[in-house]
Amino acid sequence: MQIYTMGNMRRFLLGFIFLMGSFGLAIAQDTIQEPPAEKPLAKAPFESGYFIADQTVVMPPAKTLEFVIQHDFGDIQDHWSNLWGIWGASNIRLGMSYTITKDLQVGFGTTKNKLLQDLSLKYIFVRQRQGGFPVTITAFGNVALNASNKSQLGNNTLPSDLDYNSLVQDPTFRENINNALHANDSLYELDYITYNQASSLTGANESDLNSLFDETFKASYRFSYYLEFMFARRFCPRFAAQLGISWAHFNLVDQAEMQNNHINGTLNDNVSISGLGRIKLSPQSSILLSYSQPIWTYSNTAPWPNFGIGWEISTSTHAFQVYMTAANGLVPQQTLMYNYNNPYKGYILLGFNITRLWTF
Repeated sequence: MQIYTMGNMRRFLLGFIFLMGSFGLAIAQDTIQEPPAEKPLAKAPFESGYFIADQTVVMPPAKTLEFVIQHDFGDIQDHWSNLWGIWGASNIRLGMSYTITKDLQVGFGTTKNKLLQDLSLKYIFVRQRQGGFPVTITAFGNVALNASNKSQLGNNTLPSDLDYNSLVQDPTFRENINNALHANDSLYELDYITYNQASSLTGANESDLNSLFDETFKASYRFSYYLEFMFARRFCPRFAAQLGISWAHFNLVDQAEMQNNHINGTLNDNVSISGLGRIKLSPQSSILLSYSQPIWTYSNTAPWPNFGIGWEISTSTHAFQVYMTAANGLVPQQTLMYNYNNPYKGYILLGFNITRLWTF
């Protein structure tokens, strides 16, 4: 009887320990804190990746093809004579882009002025969240190729170590080139003259100039580059804003021209700060405001700041913007480096953007 009771007791104790261990394990599992749920994304601050002459942090959903038409008319200075620029010299860009993932977009475009062919890349690093991360941060960059005739590309430099005896046949022209090289060296400590400077010398002729241009021209002169980091926030359903910091570089510039308006040492580059604002009037229409200011530029000289004011109508697959702005570059590095329209003196123009989306 005693043996039977002791056996039951052992079985009871083992069972009790097992039950308590299981209960404790269950409680321990219940008390493990799960990671907090990620806060929901805020609605996109803008309706389109295009904003007058600027880019925004926005891109279409993944696996979306986007087609864009950008059109700038001539400036309004001639009033009735060209119907406030509508019949004036225009610039047009046609572009296609594809959103590979929700954060990555690639694109291609072709522009009328200077026959620019551009390849672009846009990437979203982080998005604004409701009650969480306060802004959307995106990078946009491109590389553009100028497909114009090489004689129109810019102002080559003619270095002092060229073999002018074999390249220049006209003796008067050759002597004046050597004199100009000596003057640049003694007066400005430059070891070159510019192609435009050589073109104005006595004895200059088309054959010798072509020979000099071909000798000094490089295929890399056709390329320019642009990079921008953008920070945008949707403050409320009616208002969103964006700050952008951008950089542009041209492999070939007219050095004599740039020395007059660029800070020393930055002849081939410029940096800009831009601001965008959107005021939503209805579910489909908004007022657009933009301003960009070149930094590495002397005041009161070109390139001038660019501003824009416009009206946007958008749907799920279309966006239409009509606006007034100063620059007509369309490719952003052109606006940053070569905006010769001074908005403070009324050199503004009309333009529009149209985008169309197809999702696959």
